[in-house]
Amino acid sequence: MKMELNRNSFEPLYYQLKEIIREKINNGEYQVNSLIPSESEFCNLYNISRITVRKALLDLVQEGVLRRQKGLGTFVCQPYKATRLESVKGFTEQVLNFNQRPSAKILGVSFKKPNKHICTKLKLSGDEKLIQIKRLRLIDDEPYYIEALYFPYDRVKDIEKENLTESIYGILVRKYGIKIIKAEEIFEPIILDEFETKILKLKSISSGLRVERVGYTKTNEAFEYSIHIVRGDKCKIMVERKEY
Repeated sequence: MKMELNRNSFEPLYYQLKEIIREKINNGEYQVNSLIPSESEFCNLYNISRITVRKALLDLVQEGVLRRQKGLGTFVCQPYKATRLESVKGFTEQVLNFNQRPSAKILGVSFKKPNKHICTKLKLSGDEKLIQIKRLRLIDDEPYYIEALYFPYDRVKDIEKENLTESIYGILVRKYGIKIIKAEEIFEPIILDEFETKILKLKSISSGLRVERVGYTKTNEAFEYSIHIVRGDKCKIMVERKEY
């Protein structure tokens, strides 16, 4: 059934078209990875201008709903699943649960003294040696976020000799008997800088999410400090609230 545009609505035509396309994706009329109608087809179908169609499609591309391939057309993207805030599972485990393929690229490994902020978060004296692991995390080979992980090195000696493209949480459990069972996170909307934009392979500077995380072991020891810089167009979070 064809959905109609309401020319008397307070909503602009491009916005209505955008929501129609989104609805067709949600109800399965436009399948994931399928080619949607061309700009001219949308123009003829709804008797609207090419400018209106382009605005609707561009918005959906920027939101990560659609993708454009030069010379081929516009396709429906694989939707990103929402991350549940109460879950403390690592990235690898969560992505595998969604039947997608996680991977990582090492951006750098270094050693340093903790600053005052990290000392406060991990309850350190300031004399400890930290290992910092910086990685780019990907889903199905597409950049998703940049992460910087910090651990007390005396507890994870020689971790730099491990395959750090694998699950770090998995390495902690397997080699050191350390399991993160709880985490506190602070979410902050940001504008990505030029470096972050380049690493995440975005075409222009855009919004993102900065996640500061402290991970705790079963003895309630603050063991992991990390910063995650997430692409705004790939970020979806689900919160479940209950009355206690």
